[in-house]
Amino acid sequence: MRTVYTSMKDITPSTRNWKIKMIVADKSPKRTGQRSPVKYQSLTLIDPEGNRVQATMFDKDIDSRDDTLHIFRSYYISNAYVRPLDPKYRIETHEYQWILNSKTIIEEVPKDEEQLEVPKYQLIPFNELDAYKDSIAEIDVLAVAINIKPCREITSVHGPTTIQEIYVIDQSLNPICLTMWGQFVQDECKKISEIIGTKPVILGTRIRVGSYNGLSLSSRPKSKFMINLVLPEATSLQECCRAYVQLDDGTGKLSVVMFGEVVEEAFGCSAVELMNHTGDEHLPYIENLVAQVSQKEWMIELLVDPNRLNQQQHKNFNVISIDAVQEDTK
Repeated sequence: MRTVYTSMKDITPSTRNWKIKMIVADKSPKRTGQRSPVKYQSLTLIDPEGNRVQATMFDKDIDSRDDTLHIFRSYYISNAYVRPLDPKYRIETHEYQWILNSKTIIEEVPKDEEQLEVPKYQLIPFNELDAYKDSIAEIDVLAVAINIKPCREITSVHGPTTIQEIYVIDQSLNPICLTMWGQFVQDECKKISEIIGTKPVILGTRIRVGSYNGLSLSSRPKSKFMINLVLPEATSLQECCRAYVQLDDGTGKLSVVMFGEVVEEAFGCSAVELMNHTGDEHLPYIENLVAQVSQKEWMIELLVDPNRLNQQQHKNFNVISIDAVQEDTK
């Protein structure tokens, strides 16, 4: 019979036959060690009291757990290997880490049983970033990725490394450059690049704010990035940063979505302004905008997912640039 604990602080390397309910707070991609071919995957688990512990899986244990340990889901965990954590690898304050191996028992908490609360984040909006500029503070941000540049090699004070720049926006719709370094280029940036046309929402934790080009964001070795999480804040952010429209080229109509600066170029106002003029009482304002836009001809560049061409949905056709056709070019 296993003893069920409510605090992971009571679980030490000498504890036996234990079991505890935990929620997965974050989960890294599968990575390869810098000095060895061993593959590993890092997780942060939270107990019912809000205590956090770092957990790691290695090699075959990663693949065998591929269909479990999903972010923000609750699990009963027992028989993990508990060992001291080297302070130089410590992200959380807890002195131990858990190794989830083939002997570890992981069971998803039944849906009819109380689930653990999703962790809260101290999200900093872009219009408040200046207070953290060039400081040692590491902050959490939630933003929509609107563009990603090719990765490139640079020489830093620590030697050659790879970086990749992602342009992100939040409710302010002011694009800011997020520079990803090293391992984040190989893993997270690759995933973001594959779905950039859908304008994914990124939750970044432990991010540094710099003064490059006025304001900029940068990953740190202890940063965590999660993509398209199911969070109320993420849903509202996606909605306020986009406008849904229909295009007509004379042969048919196509539903598309516009973001940020593209909205401003077409309508002469931001997506936030459009959002503030929703509802029946603002219908004349919207009709007037549409009438003005419809009187012009436009050169429009679309980003299309070829695998979804048969699905006529807004999310599958994204306007990435728009320019009014001048009279002398018609």
